[in-house]
Amino acid sequence: MAHVASRLSTALRSLGSLLPRRRTSDRSRVVRPWREDALRSYPTVGITPARMLALLQAADAGAPQAMYELFGEMLQRWPRLAAVEATRRLALTGLDWEVVADERVPAALGDDARRAAEFCHEALSRVDAFRGALGFLANAIGHGVAVAELVWEDGRLVDITPTPFARLAADPNEPWRVRVRTEEEQTWGVPVDAQPFKWITHCPQPTPGRPFDGGLLRASSLLFLAQNLSFKDWLIYSQIAGMPVRVGRFEPGTPEEDKRKLLEMLKALGTDAVAILAKNMELQFVEAARGGDKPYQPIQDYCNTEITILWLGQHLTTDIRNTGSRAAAEIHDRVREDLLVDDMADEAETIRRDVLRPMTLARFGADTPTPRFRRALIQSVDTKVLADTLAVAVEKLGLRPSRRWAHRALGIPEPSAGEPTLGGGTLS
Repeated sequence: MAHVASRLSTALRSLGSLLPRRRTSDRSRVVRPWREDALRSYPTVGITPARMLALLQAADAGAPQAMYELFGEMLQRWPRLAAVEATRRLALTGLDWEVVADERVPAALGDDARRAAEFCHEALSRVDAFRGALGFLANAIGHGVAVAELVWEDGRLVDITPTPFARLAADPNEPWRVRVRTEEEQTWGVPVDAQPFKWITHCPQPTPGRPFDGGLLRASSLLFLAQNLSFKDWLIYSQIAGMPVRVGRFEPGTPEEDKRKLLEMLKALGTDAVAILAKNMELQFVEAARGGDKPYQPIQDYCNTEITILWLGQHLTTDIRNTGSRAAAEIHDRVREDLLVDDMADEAETIRRDVLRPMTLARFGADTPTPRFRRALIQSVDTKVLADTLAVAVEKLGLRPSRRWAHRALGIPEPSAGEPTLGGGTLS
């Protein structure tokens, strides 16, 4: 294993075009601006079950471009889906991040592990695009996979470029290999795994052999179809519900031209509300039955509830006004925290494998332990209860929690150097 890691370290140091000795140029990047990124086919226009099935089948065959465009339009056209997707994603990306030493390494390697963690944390803090890249990678929760390009300069990570989802593909002969389409390789693109230390590939819930099959947006597609079709019918129904039916009567023997004019006049009454009739014609308004929104509201409510459960594991935190109590909603909110913990673990594994590992190899070699990526999760607790618990833990049990963690957990910022502080009830 050490021999393999040593070879990887050597390869990283001599990647040539991937790690140029001079300043990185656009030619060393794989993901460069491409006109096709701006093209749109609007797959949700006139969407039907058969057409949606065809899009999903094309993705399974290695061409997910239309499916990912469908996902983007789903988020634009269904507010509830956009809300729960953002809630799930932002719950992860809104947390502070840090790079920490691997605590499981032998004591003899502890100093090396800490130095590697400090170096990686400082280096990533200098990469302006890192925070945006983390936000982009979080889209893999819905899309199933997200890929970003690592840009190196003299062995240092200098940039991270998100790869548009429409660029992703898979070779039909090797469907498990994710590829990135480029202007030079427009059909199947370049395989991601053929360029070590060049890509971040985030697959939170991978399906073996099917890289485009694991996202929640794919599971949401059927609910979107039901919601979208019923919503269109609801809009049409809203235009005519409660409006009187316009009936025109004519005497036997009325010329066809007069009949045609009568029909056109009845159509215009919907907006003009005025008419001129011959004496041999009669106009009548028949009041429509007022049945309300009952034919369509239940299916809309059903779709909104089910999509919330799919993304957040529960629905009382979003529908508390309609069902359940506040206490039940707080219990359900713990389910959402369980999902967040799982998302954090998936993200940490990807960043450690695809970012921290090559950075450690390039700087320290194969013998230095790779640090770990971690999000700072503060559980939803009463700060007064937490303060009382800390007082007992420190004063009576002799525990020594991190001062930085305590400040963060209590929501109290740490003072800057020379700033007056409160201590013992007075300014100090």
